[in-house]
Amino acid sequence: MQHEIVWTSERIGRFWDYMAGTPGFEDLYFARQAGPALIKYIAGKIRIGIAVDMGCGRGDLIALLLDKGYDAYGSDQSAASVESVNARFRGNPHFRGAVVGPALPDASANTVFMLEVVEHMDDEALTRALRDAHRILKSGGHLVLTTPNDEDLQAAKRMCPECGAVFHQMQHVRSWSAATLAEFVGKFGFETRSAKAIVLSRYRGLMGMAHRLRFARRKRPNLVYIGMKR
Repeated sequence: MQHEIVWTSERIGRFWDYMAGTPGFEDLYFARQAGPALIKYIAGKIRIGIAVDMGCGRGDLIALLLDKGYDAYGSDQSAASVESVNARFRGNPHFRGAVVGPALPDASANTVFMLEVVEHMDDEALTRALRDAHRILKSGGHLVLTTPNDEDLQAAKRMCPECGAVFHQMQHVRSWSAATLAEFVGKFGFETRSAKAIVLSRYRGLMGMAHRLRFARRKRPNLVYIGMKR
């Protein structure tokens, strides 16, 4: 019988363990697609310094940060992802390790990244994550969030033909605008520096320009929030 899936922590972990361990899904990860454009955008607005990637997945953002000389931690709810990230960067002098969940030191980072994470969380889970980000950041440090801009969740839902469960194909459970995201995050000790919809293109040069021009008269797809720890 058709029914909306209830995303328990067990099901979420199972979903992302499958994604992390299945060859061919690498290009679906946001950091792999748009990470270079995002780092360029963020580095033009704040000093990144020591970074944490919360919800690090396969570690694509960490790879980009390390390549640019930043020290970086990772954390994720998927044990398979954390194991993969630690193996991938073992021996890199700028890699400070990846952990499952919130086990990172207080005031250990200048910037916390949460890329394409907030759309996956209910209020309880997001509250825990934002409090943890605030704890991890040094005074005056920055939180960087990305999420789809005003996403139509119904358009990306699928149904399992075996059990009838209806679910978002990337496990999204909520949609954000710049205003709603800034208002929610502001409750947890962050002062909004910037919250806007932009185009983070995976392409460079003329291809990148053409990609950005596609959205000149359309809704920009990427919402980027930068907040400073108060």
